[in-house]
Amino acid sequence: MEYGPGVTNLDSFIGQKVKLRRSSLGITQVELGEKLGVSFQQIQKYENGKNRISASTLFQISTILGVSFSYFVNGYTKKTVLHDDENVSYQVHDDKESILLLNYFSKIKDPDLKRQILDLVEKMASLSENN
Repeated sequence: MEYGPGVTNLDSFIGQKVKLRRSSLGITQVELGEKLGVSFQQIQKYENGKNRISASTLFQISTILGVSFSYFVNGYTKKTVLHDDENVSYQVHDDKESILLLNYFSKIKDPDLKRQILDLVEKMASLSENN
């Protein structure tokens, strides 16, 4: 991946996380830009790794997108790359049980078993919401 001057893999990862979270909330680049006081083109540059996001701007983005500041670096390793076609939509949970569940679930290789577990958890959550 080609980055802008001074932009690192971590900066690109952060930009990708901004894009994934913004998209999952249905917020456009124009809307996010207006809330930050920058152009949608600047948001594109942040998300595509062409420009680095300052800490203060990232803090504003975290507030607008309703996530913790640490959300943007959670899951980062030097080899981590997120792809646009992943269609990731999730919320960050900082509680121990959610993190453990995600870690164990990611170790399951059988896609059928993963689907069965997701169906079970979805049913349990639905029952929990109705009570």
